[in-house]
Formats: sequence, C-alpha cells, structure tokens
Amino acid sequence: MRNSHLAVILGVWLALAACSKSTQEKTDADLKAVGHDTAAAVKDVANAPAAKDLGADLKAGTQEAAAKAKVAADEAGDKLKAGTVEAGDKLKAGTDKAAAKTDAAVDKAKDKVDQH
Repeated sequence: MRNSHLAVILGVWLALAACSKSTQEKTDADLKAVGHDTAAAVKDVANAPAAKDLGADLKAGTQEAAAKAKVAADEAGDKLKAGTVEAGDKLKAGTDKAAAKTDAAVDKAKDKVDQH
C-alpha cells in the first residue's frame, strides 16, 4: 500500500514538472489541502464516541479473556499437580511390590541353597 501511495505521489510530481509554474503552485496547494483534510478526518474518527466505545470494548474483552485464561491455567495446574501425586503414589506402590517380589525371590534362593 505504501508503494502505491509513493507511485501516485511520484506520478503527480512528474505531471507537475510538465506544467506551468502557476499550475504547479495551485496543484501543490490543493495537495496540501487534501492532506490537511485527511488528517482532520482521521482525527475526527479517532475522537468519535463509537471509536472510544470500541476501544473500551476491546479493553474489556481483553480483560475477560485474561481472567478466563488465568482460571484455565489454574485448573490445568491443579490437574497436573493431582496427576503428579497420583503418578508418584502408583510408582511407589509399584516399587514396593517389586521390592517384595525381589525379597521373596532372594529368600527362596537362600532356602534352596540351604537345602543342598
């Protein structure tokens, strides 16, 4: 978009170069007036109540989204913590069971050695 604006401005300046001095001055004044009118229109839009309402709505929406994201992150953290505790408990139970089987196997092996 910037390139198209530059092309238009370049075209206007090239056209002006072929015109008389008075035509160039008039065109230059007209371009400045258009620029001023455009700036005033942009300022009017920015100061319009609807634009301000839009900004307030966007701010409120952002705050709501942040609050919901925080709640979701907290819930996910709680679930992760609970899952970690459960996994730890299962790991401990599995380790205890494996240790009991190992102890039983060692005792059985000792008994066999004692019998011979």
